[in-house]
Formats: sequence, structure tokens, C-alpha cells
Amino acid sequence: MVAVSNFITDAEEAIKIYRTKDVVEKGFLRLKNCLDFARPRVPTDNTVQNKVFIGFIALILIAHIHKVTDEHKLYRTLTMKKMIRRLETLRVQYINGKRVQCPITAEQKIIFSAFDVAWPL
Repeated sequence: MVAVSNFITDAEEAIKIYRTKDVVEKGFLRLKNCLDFARPRVPTDNTVQNKVFIGFIALILIAHIHKVTDEHKLYRTLTMKKMIRRLETLRVQYINGKRVQCPITAEQKIIFSAFDVAWPL
């Protein structure tokens, strides 16, 4: 791939801008496809505004997850989808009124450590 610009003289800066642009584009793609925003399907303008607001909050959370995952180099072994699947397996049960948490895997410990979350909660 070749990028040409009159304003950017440094290759590192160019690739950083390109990757940032890519993250934004993927964010809107997720908003459209994963969060079902292709067609709002709501009865009033107020409902559309509320749905868009919730969608942007979801995008902010996804962007933060991406940032932390990238900073801690978790993408070497996990995709975001795999990471969420690993965390979905966590369970808490109440037995005779006593809270019992399932043990966590080594992979889950790495994820919690990256996000600075202490377990057990």
C-alpha cells in the first residue's frame, strides 16, 4: 500500500493516523452491524435519540476495551470476541445464601490484570 500526502512527512505519523481512522471506521461498522443500528426501527424521534445515545456509550466502551487490549498486547493471543467469550464463562452462585464464585482461568487472570480488576469481586 502506498499513501501520498502533502502534509504528513513522517511514515510513523502516517501509519498512526491511518490506524486511528481504521478504528473509527470499525467503530461505526460495529454500531451499524453488531449493535443493530442499520435501521433504527423505533416509533419516535426521542426514541431514536435515546438509541443513538446508548449506541455511542457502547462505542466508547468498545474503544476503551480496544485501547487497553492493545496497550497490554492481549491481541497477540486473543481477539476481542475471544476475550469476551472467556469472560462470559465466569459464574457466581448462591448456595444456602452463601455466595460462591467459580475459579478463574489463567487467561481470565491476564484479562483482569490488564483492566486492573481484582477478583474475586
